[in-house]
Amino acid sequence: MAAGFDGSADYMTRGAALTGDADGKAGTFSCFFNLQGGAGSSLEFACNTGQQFEIIRHSSNTIRVNGYNAGTSLILQLISATTISASGWHHLLTSWNLATGTGYMYIDDAADLAGSPTLTNDTIDYANANFAIGATPAGSFLFNGYLAEVWMSRTFIDISVEANRRLFVTAALKPVDLGVDGSNPGVTPIVYQSIRSGGAATDFATNLGTGGNFTITGTLDLITPSPWA
Repeated sequence: MAAGFDGSADYMTRGAALTGDADGKAGTFSCFFNLQGGAGSSLEFACNTGQQFEIIRHSSNTIRVNGYNAGTSLILQLISATTISASGWHHLLTSWNLATGTGYMYIDDAADLAGSPTLTNDTIDYANANFAIGATPAGSFLFNGYLAEVWMSRTFIDISVEANRRLFVTAALKPVDLGVDGSNPGVTPIVYQSIRSGGAATDFATNLGTGGNFTITGTLDLITPSPWA
C-alpha cells in the first residue's frame, strides 16, 4: 500500500535531525512514486533544513539529488536524463559516493543519469535541524502524488550491479520485501517508510529504520492499488 500526499497540505517532519544521522559522503535512496499533478513545479521527496540535502522532482520535471557542504557549496548533484510529469507508478533508485566520485540514478530499472554530475570529494551536511518527507521542513515544495517504500541509507550501494538493484525492485518493476526494519538489502536504513499489509495511512509516519518517527501535517490518504498491484 502507498500514502497519498495532496500537494497542498500534506507532509511529514521528524521535528529534529534524524536519530543517529551524521554528515558524510555516501548514500542510497529508493522509493516508488506516482505523481498526481504539479507538472512544472518542484516537488520534494525528502529534504532537510535549508535544503542542504534533498531529493526532488525539480520544476524542470527532472529528478535531482542535491547535497551541500556546511559552507553551502553544492558538492553533490545527480539529475535524471528524462523528465517525469504524468501519473503512473515509477521506481527511483539512486546512490552516490563522493570519496570515489561515483554516482548513479536508475528510474524503472534503467540507467537515467544525465551527463556531468557534481561529485566533489567533500562532506554532505546531512545532520542538521530537521528532516521532512513530502516537502521541505518548512512546508514548501509539497509533493503531489503517492509514495511507497521510501528507503534511505548513508551507505553507498553499487546499483550499477543488477543483483543489487534486485534488492529493491524486481525485473517486473514491483517492490521487493525489504524486511520489517528495511535491512533485507544488507544495510539497516536510517529511513524506511512503509505501509505493511492491512495497515493505515498513518502508519507511513512510523519510521521502520533507525532515524526516528515522523509527524504528519495534514492528512495522508491510503492508496490502492499500490505498486504491488
